[in-house]
Amino acid sequence: MSEGVVLLDLGMVSSAFEDDLSEGATRYQLRYASLNGNSARTSHRLRIEMHGGLELLRYADTVVVPAFTSVNRSVTPAVFDALRAAREAGARLVGLLTGAFVLAEAGVLDDGVAAVSVEWSDVFARRFPQVGVAPGVPHVEWEGVFTSSDTAGTTALLRHLTRRDSEGLPVRTLSNGTGKSGETDSLSAVREWIVHNLESPLPLSELAARARLSERTLIRRFRAETGLSPGQWVLARRIDAAKTLLETTPDTVDQIARTVGFSGASTLRDHFKRMTGVTPANYRGSARQAEQ
Repeated sequence: MSEGVVLLDLGMVSSAFEDDLSEGATRYQLRYASLNGNSARTSHRLRIEMHGGLELLRYADTVVVPAFTSVNRSVTPAVFDALRAAREAGARLVGLLTGAFVLAEAGVLDDGVAAVSVEWSDVFARRFPQVGVAPGVPHVEWEGVFTSSDTAGTTALLRHLTRRDSEGLPVRTLSNGTGKSGETDSLSAVREWIVHNLESPLPLSELAARARLSERTLIRRFRAETGLSPGQWVLARRIDAAKTLLETTPDTVDQIARTVGFSGASTLRDHFKRMTGVTPANYRGSARQAEQ
């Protein structure tokens, strides 16, 4: 951690990974680290005391790089060395919002893909052409390196990580169907565009035109690459997006339905219950109970 860390993100990380002493067992030991172990001033001018220096990264299971107020900030090479060493030692790395820039500069995202806000995606692409960009996708995982593009994505990502930890299961890919250039998945660009435009009707004819394929060929290729038809895949992504919004926003079910491309609340409820077994309201209630 260093000067200019975003206080909101730091608070979200602290809440997600705070020391858990329930039932006499420590689930997480949250520790703050800076270059020399010195305190750091946040975006709101508050000073945060550190537990130590970069040596703490040697023993970490998870290393989180929070967001910073500027993507042009100077980072010492020692930080990059520590991040690379942590990755080689098996730690999972998490870059929140502009924290992805630090991970990319450290080289731990080379030939991978990162979730980046639409606002900073062009800057990121110019500075790190060796890294695939998923503009606006809430959160992405690439080989144990996690990134989020916005506050909602950060919330969902941290919740996912802690839930997976509590279940004792390995972390799964969070790419939402996004692939990086050069993969054999030839429809990855179309699927990425779909994820960014779920509020639109997305008729088969438009998807085929974007893929420069006939509708019949698009259906065949979609089934070969995803196991689903285009319509089924779009529906699954809309339900995924609805889950994230139910977990992270106070929006009504009707508002969420229209945000993710359904005509209204009743249509979302029908599809949501059919695919998940519960209603959107029950899903939201369960998610909130899990947080307590």
